[in-house]
Amino acid sequence: MHDVASPGFTTDGEAYSERRGTAMTALQTEMWTPPDRFTLEMHACPENVYLVRHLMDQAVDSWGLTELRDLGRLVLTELTTNAVRRYPGTLVNVWVARPGRPLIEVGVWDHDSMTMPRIISPEAADETGRGLFLIHQLTNGRLGWQPSPHTGKVVWARFGP
Repeated sequence: MHDVASPGFTTDGEAYSERRGTAMTALQTEMWTPPDRFTLEMHACPENVYLVRHLMDQAVDSWGLTELRDLGRLVLTELTTNAVRRYPGTLVNVWVARPGRPLIEVGVWDHDSMTMPRIISPEAADETGRGLFLIHQLTNGRLGWQPSPHTGKVVWARFGP
């Protein structure tokens, strides 16, 4: 599966862009610049969480930051799973952005502006509640949230060297 913004190749080797639906010359392919942000709107259902891993794969492959794939998948999956558990069936927006090379930012928007997340230190026997604590540790504290300007809230994390 190709990212809708990435070039692909026809059977005769000519590059094309699925987004534009037109053939690209070799020079255009060399000049192609991936977007700085990949987004996904989805229903908050456990069956949809795999989609954010594909979103991360598309982003890091396009940006040549494949060394951040595993961490990115873990962080984005955890943030998305939190929204899925808390707001089942509602729409959530997920993104992977590149605010500066090689830094990656991921975020999840949900409709609830009244309930902000809390980082808690989980007990050894706890089966839930470790996610934000783990993300905070893995991102060196680059984790945050704020009310969205219109409605809802955004939970985000940044990571990279």
